[in-house]
Amino acid sequence: MLPLRLESLAEVFAQISDPRQARGIRHPLQGMLALVFLGLLARIREMAVLQRWAKAHWAELKEPLGFDRDQPPHATTISRSLAANLASSLGHSWRGSRTSFPTNH
Repeated sequence: MLPLRLESLAEVFAQISDPRQARGIRHPLQGMLALVFLGLLARIREMAVLQRWAKAHWAELKEPLGFDRDQPPHATTISRSLAANLASSLGHSWRGSRTSFPTNH
């Protein structure tokens, strides 16, 4: 089994496109994805609990995850960003699948 590098995980998250409007972005999507991933490893399944956990460990998490703000993202910010990304991904998948199947007219 190959050793997992933290950089490789960050590289995977960096490849995910951010569908949010640039004007309102305060926290990087890749950082939020990594934060959610770490939360899942800690068996955290609720965004409010994730936010409290991140706040308690923010000094250790902030820089390695690529955040530059003094506070972690709010639970609502995390969930809305994940939902926007999921909706965008599903939309791309749907459009891709529609062009790959023949249509009957």
